[in-house]
Amino acid sequence: MKTRYQRHVIVAAGAVLAIAAAVVVRSWEPKPAVLATSGSGGDGLVPPPYPVFPRGNALLTPLAESSDEAQAFLKFYSTQLGVQLPRIQRGDLVKLPPRNLDIAHNGLNLGSQEFNSSLVCQSCHDSDWKAQKSDLPEMAFWQQPTVNSLWPSGGDPMNLTANWSPFGDWSASIKALAGRDPVFLAQVETTRSLSPHQPYQVDQLCLRCHSPLAERQALANNAPFDHFTLYATPEGAPYKNPFPSTPEAGSQYATYGALARDGLSCAVCHSMAPKEGQPWNGADYSFFYGSDGDLFGATVSDRLVSAEEKKTLTPPSFPFTSSMNLHPGAILGPDFGLNAKPMAAAGVSLETAAHVDGHSYLRDSMVCGACHVVILPKVPTNYRPGMRISEASEGYERPASCDASQTTFDANGNFTKDPCVALAYEQTTYFEWLNSGYPDSKTTCQGCHMPLTSPSSPHDNRVYVAQYNDDLDPFYQGSPPPVAREYNRHTLLGINLFVHEMFQQFPDVLGLDFYLSPDSRIPPYLQSPDILNRTPNLVPNPGAEDGNTKGWSEQSAIAAVQKLPGEQGRSIHPSHGRYFFQLKEGSATLSIDLSRYQDALQKGGGKTTLLWGATAWCDQLSCGELVVRTFNAQGALASTTPPLAVDPGQSRWQARQANMALGADTRRLELGFTGRSGEVLLLDDLFLALRFPDGTVAPLTDARRNYVVAQNLLNAEQSILDLAYSTAQGSYNPRLPAVQISLGNMSTDNGMLSVPVTLSNNAGHKFPSGAGFRRAFIQFEVLDASGKALWASGQPNAQGAICNGPCNASGDNILTSEFSSDPGKLQPHYQTLQRQDQVQIYETRVMDDVKKVTSLELQQFKDLKDNRILPAGWKPPSLRKGSELQLGLDLYQLAQITMPLSEVQGTQPGIESDPDYPSDSHPQEAEGEDTLVYQVPLSEIPSWASIRVRLNYQSIPPGYLGARFKDALQGNQQPGPAMSRLIYMSSHLNTKTSMQSQTYGAIQPTEVMNNWSMVLGEARVTKR
Repeated sequence: MKTRYQRHVIVAAGAVLAIAAAVVVRSWEPKPAVLATSGSGGDGLVPPPYPVFPRGNALLTPLAESSDEAQAFLKFYSTQLGVQLPRIQRGDLVKLPPRNLDIAHNGLNLGSQEFNSSLVCQSCHDSDWKAQKSDLPEMAFWQQPTVNSLWPSGGDPMNLTANWSPFGDWSASIKALAGRDPVFLAQVETTRSLSPHQPYQVDQLCLRCHSPLAERQALANNAPFDHFTLYATPEGAPYKNPFPSTPEAGSQYATYGALARDGLSCAVCHSMAPKEGQPWNGADYSFFYGSDGDLFGATVSDRLVSAEEKKTLTPPSFPFTSSMNLHPGAILGPDFGLNAKPMAAAGVSLETAAHVDGHSYLRDSMVCGACHVVILPKVPTNYRPGMRISEASEGYERPASCDASQTTFDANGNFTKDPCVALAYEQTTYFEWLNSGYPDSKTTCQGCHMPLTSPSSPHDNRVYVAQYNDDLDPFYQGSPPPVAREYNRHTLLGINLFVHEMFQQFPDVLGLDFYLSPDSRIPPYLQSPDILNRTPNLVPNPGAEDGNTKGWSEQSAIAAVQKLPGEQGRSIHPSHGRYFFQLKEGSATLSIDLSRYQDALQKGGGKTTLLWGATAWCDQLSCGELVVRTFNAQGALASTTPPLAVDPGQSRWQARQANMALGADTRRLELGFTGRSGEVLLLDDLFLALRFPDGTVAPLTDARRNYVVAQNLLNAEQSILDLAYSTAQGSYNPRLPAVQISLGNMSTDNGMLSVPVTLSNNAGHKFPSGAGFRRAFIQFEVLDASGKALWASGQPNAQGAICNGPCNASGDNILTSEFSSDPGKLQPHYQTLQRQDQVQIYETRVMDDVKKVTSLELQQFKDLKDNRILPAGWKPPSLRKGSELQLGLDLYQLAQITMPLSEVQGTQPGIESDPDYPSDSHPQEAEGEDTLVYQVPLSEIPSWASIRVRLNYQSIPPGYLGARFKDALQGNQQPGPAMSRLIYMSSHLNTKTSMQSQTYGAIQPTEVMNNWSMVLGEARVTKR
């Protein structure tokens, strides 16, 4: 057998860079220092793909309010669904709060277990706002005419630049915008309405993946949290709460609202740490995949199978579904020898994500697998608390976890943990990759979805991943100079272009104000009064991370330790980092000079507040006392704080903080510990900062640049198109798009035009992958000399629905399979297509418990079809050994779970005999392709002149969109705020755009978006 998947073998270079948080205040003695590319000898260039902006700095505009296309959209869906879609005005939409309000931070108190939002990280990891004139800051690069051509000599306009910093890329990714995703929020709203007994559970389950930091923090604090919390903003914020009578949207929950809207924020990946601390032991994969029983209660494996299925299939026991272990306050990076001082000053513990074998687990795909396997309950349509199991519909099947003697469902209606509610895999992207040839070739998820950027100058293929300027100077005090390193872009994108277009075309509705004003690059967090008027953490070594007690007096009373024996044979590990302080009999002091803040203290006029605290461990009845002493300009002791309040007799870390007013003449502070004989106090995460009155510090000012920094959303649009057309495997190669179309030798024998078509999947997983409702389909057209379609299979109308043959003028001659819930009406998998109503659609389709086709995420009872193109090297179960493990998972099990199938029967041989879809009946490695033959009677195309074949990809197919509309509007219901947004945006979305030829590479289609489809590839052949 020939094997061609070697074309996929690349080595993932570089690393996942730490997005490190930095709480920044002003330097009182400015020391201008901007790490600029152009101004430090660089040319502002990277290897291809170069930044390109075909529309300049303009976002794509939507359709006009009452455009004919928008009205045709509403009419089409109303006719197909039998419900009336309302005409909604943009001004009536409920807007989400602006992005610049998404501020959440721990207040320097690491032990508080509070997460920081991405706006904290933006402070250092965005494009520098101090770069002047023609200087480019680090990770910013000049626009070029195409991805592989430079401006001619002397023709470089030098007026538009791409912000490829960690924040610049990540902030416009679907990961960052997951908490604002209009399609997701509409589905959550609909699912709540269809689950009247369990709406809160729906929110908790859905938002744990799309807003994981908020869900976890609210759960830890026993605070209410649901989708209304997305609208919660601080008291006095410039945003009018649209739900003032809804408690969960109240200003007291503004922190949860900020974290919820922040989506998959920086800390979701960069706080991923083992419970026992660093390094990870390399054996306990529950750190990434979750622990059995935590999320779903009963044994996960048994809830995923019936008693009969359990005889041949034992799924992994991990819950996945965003169940990884996170450590609030820690920021994990992939490099060793990190400079932790700037982060310590910002109230963050910068640590290395270390593996015991000496490399960093942040470079491994388990980090991605934690979220890219999604398990969801199969909730019976009529489910309610205490319902008799016998009342469930015909399609319900008792899982192996449900004891045969059990007669009712959970009395509280908790379907998440009910052992008699089965579970199903909703997404298996990570499993698909693991069971392919890619892991053996050392190709990771990050290698493709976080491509390496290697500018040739000025740092020899390296960059500084954090900005440094005079406003950030206080956080670099005592630090060595920044070190340039290899840099992986934080694009984190697939090719979900249409949801991205909603963000581009409706940024005001979805709240995408990245900065406080359009022409400013200053991070909003740094402009908030609480941060603008606060110093960094003034404790130089707050967690003993230097491995010593430098700066403390009386060294005999204090020591830096890594581990101590605790109760019941357990060890005491640091709250954060690698070390903590042990203080015992005697005294120890740390002196902190405040002379640099003298002017601010005087201006504060005695209204300055001292903020201080630590994470403490006191497992005795008495552990000594920690206080802060203040000294005036004459050096005299002015005041002493009460001892830090620590509960005695507690074998756990306790986060403690206090505050007191400071006099205007305070010049020195002293942290002091006093311990009597036998007393021992353990301390970590020490912090001490000054909070000046509002108005003490002047607002930051932006630089004057001779160029425009392109909008972050435009970076994301290019990253999507690059991934589709030229960087499918991480590095620039226009010969390897995400999916490649090739035509074989056509023939006209026996009165039949026969054309072989081959699709090659260059992705490391099935295509399409991710959310189960996405689909791709082949558009095969036979054209006359004028370009008119004489014969067509897979031609979409203006709304993206597939027509039966060429679409008529009104576009209503669509296939019955497009909106039908009858499993028998679905398109089967084809090897040969001979009629215009036969279309090769690559998709997954499932059935609910009443045996209807569904796309509702909690009613996926039975798989009907999965003919998505396999990744190269995928193996059927018979080619996997029972003990063959990869990253903690059994590959035999994963082969069973990811098997292609189709129970939709056609008149032609189906998937079971297709050589491109291996199975145990014809075991072989998949080549990552699908070849099929179109046969068209010549009598039906007498004047044919050419053939055009396209591969269309739809991340929001009409059938899915229509089902959401129908669910929300049934029984003459009025749509909720999220569904109203979706109806308006989808009806007014501009889905047609042409691009300049070869902007994104030689094989880029002229039409990138057409009729609600992303055109991934096109091939043409002319009649000879």
